[in-house]
Amino acid sequence: MKANHYQVLVDPIADKKLAAHLEFLARVSEKAALHLYDDYREALLFLQNNPEICPIYLTQKQINTELRYRLFGKRYRIVFEIVHNQVFVYDIQDCRQNSEKDLI
Repeated sequence: MKANHYQVLVDPIADKKLAAHLEFLARVSEKAALHLYDDYREALLFLQNNPEICPIYLTQKQINTELRYRLFGKRYRIVFEIVHNQVFVYDIQDCRQNSEKDLI
C-alpha cells in the first residue's frame, strides 16, 4: 500500500510569526529555540504523510473550509487546510497567548 505524500506550504506571515518567536526565545535560551525549531520541523514532516488524522480546528469566525491543527513543542499549534495533495499552513499559534493575535 502506497502512503500519501502531501506538499506542505507555509504562509509567509505564519512563517514570520514563528521566526519572530524563535528569535525572542533565542535571547533567553538558544538551546530552547533550537529545540522548538526541531519540533516544528518534525511536525511539518508529519504533515507530509498524515495530515488527515489531525483534529479539526474550531475557528472563532465561521469559515467555509475545514481546518485542522497539529500541536508541537508542548505549547504551539500549526493550523492548516488539506486540499487534494497539498497542506496549506495558515497560522502558527502560541497556545498560551490571547487568541486575538491568531491569524485565523
